[in-house]
Amino acid sequence: MKAFCGQCKGETNHTVLREIKKSYDYGDGAVSADGTWQIIECMGCEDVSFREVWTDSENLDPFEGRSIEDVKLYPIRSKDVLPIKTYYNVPYKVRNIYREVIDAFNNGMFILCSGGLRAIIEGICNSKGIVDGPIEIVKEGTTVIQRKKDLQGRIRGLSEKGFLTKPHAEILHEHRFLGNEALHFLDQPTKDELKIAIEIVEHTLDNLYELNEKVSDLRYEKRKRTKKK
Repeated sequence: MKAFCGQCKGETNHTVLREIKKSYDYGDGAVSADGTWQIIECMGCEDVSFREVWTDSENLDPFEGRSIEDVKLYPIRSKDVLPIKTYYNVPYKVRNIYREVIDAFNNGMFILCSGGLRAIIEGICNSKGIVDGPIEIVKEGTTVIQRKKDLQGRIRGLSEKGFLTKPHAEILHEHRFLGNEALHFLDQPTKDELKIAIEIVEHTLDNLYELNEKVSDLRYEKRKRTKKK
């Protein structure tokens, strides 16, 4: 049988290792359903996963009259599913929120996902000790600087303290607006908008927590090579 393989990143041939089938009747047999549960193995990479298939007498193909299969794969996977990246230096609480954000995205919970992205930015500010930042406000035609403790101010604080470049902070500010819209007005963002926001957050986590460690490892390896010479 064919199924999407999370390791091979595409449709591959799978072998069914174990299968259980059950049939159900409702309303004296007027409505019936069949469930199939399978442990499957990719014939390419040998990754083992789970497949659940349901058919019922009410969900029929209008042209062929046969039952339409409702197929679910576990772990959830498809060409649109995002992988959870591994971070070694990101604070524990922020890592946990990040994992929940990716799970929410992959399960179609887009409002919760956008709220979680906002929580990641809050967590970054907390870990860096950022409590406020300078915001430009126009009053009666004059631009003044005020320090604010909301998320917009704290994002500017990340730039002020040198953790982020000003353009990077501006990008995060746009992402902050997405979080506000979703949470305050229950305005569901699109999948494409969330994908971009997740990429921005992942880039931010790499820059703030992982890049310095990679540079340190690179310098260490360079020193080892120099000593051997």
